[in-house]
Amino acid sequence: MNVVRPAVSTPIKGNQLYYYLILAIIAFAVYANSLSNQFVFDDESLILSDPTITLLSNIPLFFTGEMGFHKVIGAYFRPMVSTSFTVDYAIWGYDPFGFHLTNVLIHIICVLLLYRLLMMMFSGSHSNIKDHSILLVTALFAVHPIHTEVVSWVSGRTDGLACVFYLPAFIFYLRFAKSRRTNDLVFTGIFYSLSLLSKEMAITFPAVVLLYELIVNKRGIKKLIRSESAMYITLILISLIYIVYRSIVLSQITPRQSYIYFYGKDSATAFSTMLQTIPLYLRLMVLPYGLLYHYSGYLPDISSPLETGALIAIGVVAVLIFAAIWLRNRMPQLSFGLLYFLVTLLPVMNIIPTPNFMAERFLYIPSVFLSIVVCSILLKLANFNYSKYVLGAVFLASVVFGYMTIARNGDWKTNDALFLSAQGRQGVFTYINLGNVSARKGNMDEAELYFRKALDLRPETLIANNNLGKVFMVKGQYDSALFYMNKARLLDTLSPEPVSSIAELHEKSNMTSEAMVWLEKLNAMAPQYMNAKQRLDNIKAQMLARDTINKGSTQPKSDSTAHSSSDIYELERLSGISYNKKNYSEAIEQMKELIRINPSRSSVYYSNIGMCYMDQNRFFEAIGYFQSSINSDPKFSTAYNNLGYAFEMSGDKQKAKENYEKALQLDPGNQLAKQRLENIR
Repeated sequence: MNVVRPAVSTPIKGNQLYYYLILAIIAFAVYANSLSNQFVFDDESLILSDPTITLLSNIPLFFTGEMGFHKVIGAYFRPMVSTSFTVDYAIWGYDPFGFHLTNVLIHIICVLLLYRLLMMMFSGSHSNIKDHSILLVTALFAVHPIHTEVVSWVSGRTDGLACVFYLPAFIFYLRFAKSRRTNDLVFTGIFYSLSLLSKEMAITFPAVVLLYELIVNKRGIKKLIRSESAMYITLILISLIYIVYRSIVLSQITPRQSYIYFYGKDSATAFSTMLQTIPLYLRLMVLPYGLLYHYSGYLPDISSPLETGALIAIGVVAVLIFAAIWLRNRMPQLSFGLLYFLVTLLPVMNIIPTPNFMAERFLYIPSVFLSIVVCSILLKLANFNYSKYVLGAVFLASVVFGYMTIARNGDWKTNDALFLSAQGRQGVFTYINLGNVSARKGNMDEAELYFRKALDLRPETLIANNNLGKVFMVKGQYDSALFYMNKARLLDTLSPEPVSSIAELHEKSNMTSEAMVWLEKLNAMAPQYMNAKQRLDNIKAQMLARDTINKGSTQPKSDSTAHSSSDIYELERLSGISYNKKNYSEAIEQMKELIRINPSRSSVYYSNIGMCYMDQNRFFEAIGYFQSSINSDPKFSTAYNNLGYAFEMSGDKQKAKENYEKALQLDPGNQLAKQRLENIR
């Protein structure tokens, strides 16, 4: 059997130069309106809040792991991306135009590389419409709306940058397969390495090369081992070095388990739910309507591969694999294209747990399959009279796609435009961000509704809990605010956001000492986060000023004013430490002293003493102190909460119910009281 081999270096014809120019113009034209877009969504944390990209001298540190992507968003090692942001900053500062221009240029280069790759892949075809077909299917890639996330969103650059090295690695592999020149093998390895350093999903490259050899070049495994050992040894060695080095770099990163998408779910649920994404990805490639910037919670979790969604997905995968096997000898490039799609999707299928469910940007490298498949079909139909109609249909699709892309670019212009583009669509982060938009407009009831919808989909979402707490803080429902903020904090004790929120809550409720405790925690975690250090210094300065005024006063001082604010704060801090260490006797004595020297806050101190007794299961004593707290401040709903809990634990559910209801009467939004009341009904 004669095997069609790609040419070593097909000379570029004069008309092909025009094709390159045409493709570059098309790719630029459909994304020109993205150049006026702002930084949106994760750009704020990955670019605006990352000072490491402001110095060119940091570039080597991105590759050693001392700085970089993983310091901002967790277990990702992408030094090439950080490098590109740093170069952009060196040229443009924080002007978003320059960053967006780089994204567009990366996309243009990918388009031109794809054209070259397709010319080599189909070099054995002698169809008179080959050049036009390849031009057309490359244009389809250039204008496809599914790529707007990669091109129009600065942080989406990861996939474009990975592709800009992935495609030349493939091109040099094709050259090496024919020429056997060492230089081509070296360049294959270099570009593969750079692609890996841009994004992890490039790890599929060796499998893609193997598929191409088996299907298009029709080589058997034994022959490959014998004739292509240098190629595979090189690729396997690079892959192993990357995996080991990446593991070493990320070993210093503390795992954030609650950020994993299937956190708390079993492997059957993860596998079955992820299966559903394959038909959706395929639909987005063929019919790219209803695009979303975030798909978390978009599809329901399913617990078994025997459920309808999973069975449909299994059927789709089976059809693709069967078609690839059946077409292997009839249309090898098309067969390869179908399997290429499935293989390049594997890294984003949560086989290794990640924070993401699915994303349109994940399709940038896999989407090459559409150009390969459509080109194969066009060339197959070249000898039929209706081939021109098929070409016309692809051309029309490209025009429609181009229009859709230009329109979609506008959705990425600002945060509000992006978030509002998802109205009416289900999703955890779409709901969260719509809630944020409502909160900024002062519509707290609507914001609360959106945050609750997000929590209905993913109760373990830190930001939804935290932001719902902020809504209650604005409404003045401090118990409910603390309930959700603390829930967020417990989901990830390393996150500074809920700690900052709790500190802000205490600041707003004039609980200065408690605010200082939380600001000290925040300052130890991330002194730059939300101006933690400055906020702490401001409170200390205010306390010092009050002490100075008190000391300079000629009025007789009561027992409480004889003690400075800093003295009270220090004793409160020590009592908190004693409580946390379960030194209850010491904590109780310290709080009794606080009642004596600072009676204005005695209701809080009595309640805290009650909690010390609750922790020791001494419910009778706890009830007495909670009652004292209520006597000091009859409107202190937290004390009624605690008193209800003490009665519940002592077995008096009727009195527990009465106190929970009283807490809700004082604070109708008190979520803790609602939850406990539900538990005893």
